[in-house]
Amino acid sequence: MIHILYVFAALVAFNLIAMWGLSRLRRGRARTAGMGALVALDAAMAVLLVLEIGMALFFAQSDGFNLTMSSRNWFARHWHPVNSLGYRDVEPLPKAAGEKLVLVVGDSFAAGHGIDRAEDRFGDVLARDLGKGWRVANASKIGWDTVDEDQALRAYPLAPDVVVLAYFVNDIYRAAEKAHFALPFTIRFPQTAFTRYLVDHFALANFAYWRLARTGNVEEAAKGFWDRLRAAYADPAVWAEHAAELDSIVDWCREHKARLVALVIPSLADVTGTAPMTQRVAAYFREHGVETVDLTPLLAGRAPGSMVVNGVDSHANVALNAEMAALLKKAILAPQAGAAPQRAMP
Repeated sequence: MIHILYVFAALVAFNLIAMWGLSRLRRGRARTAGMGALVALDAAMAVLLVLEIGMALFFAQSDGFNLTMSSRNWFARHWHPVNSLGYRDVEPLPKAAGEKLVLVVGDSFAAGHGIDRAEDRFGDVLARDLGKGWRVANASKIGWDTVDEDQALRAYPLAPDVVVLAYFVNDIYRAAEKAHFALPFTIRFPQTAFTRYLVDHFALANFAYWRLARTGNVEEAAKGFWDRLRAAYADPAVWAEHAAELDSIVDWCREHKARLVALVIPSLADVTGTAPMTQRVAAYFREHGVETVDLTPLLAGRAPGSMVVNGVDSHANVALNAEMAALLKKAILAPQAGAAPQRAMP
């Protein structure tokens, strides 16, 4: 807000100078025209200042890349509770007698990026659906990949009875890095000092810049990234690294007698385009005897707008989170011995 005060002070100073200059003119057309122009300029600036204050204080909208001021406002307003472990969840209290714990591990989809109320995430909905005798905890953070999720699982202070691994298709990122398979995603930020100042400190400029950028450099960067990501799943060296990462989670669950359920999430903006990736991951889990909820066949053909949070955030919306919870409940409550791996069906 201090930068808005700078603008206001500059506007006051400009008006004083302009009024002084106009006062030195004789009464006539020039002076009248000057006064009219000054009034028009002041009116336009007043409207912009009101809009700027309103945007800065009240406009909160999640953004999938978290680039905008409105996204930062959204996080300040909605990203709670955060427990002592740094997760968007309540504190992990010891299990009650006979209580079963489901631990959800994942990235932004599991943490609830874009979901205003934590209780509307699939993990929290699952807790209510499972009912008495069950508890669902969340160990997820934005930007995590399979290695992070494996470490979180091993470090969690309570022993889970069921582990839900929320797998998104960019979870292969660390494996690609290990195999020296570049996955660049380069976004063009404001280039001049003046543009950077405006975009960094004024909500209207920030909104306009990143909306325009999405139709240009952000979309181009995203297309290149997804093309490269598809190639990563087909690369033998990358997949070998990634399979070893997944093996670590599967082995830990077996060693600790925790039932593993894999929730495989495609890109909601392009379900068909990411199908080769989700199919390979789902096949891996099924080959290893892991119950698998693959969302791809369920979501293929749906309009992205019906599944995502908003036009600039392609995370799952509240309705899709509820669907995921229902599928997970079915998988978790299915008999384990001899049961076929679960799969989401249309």
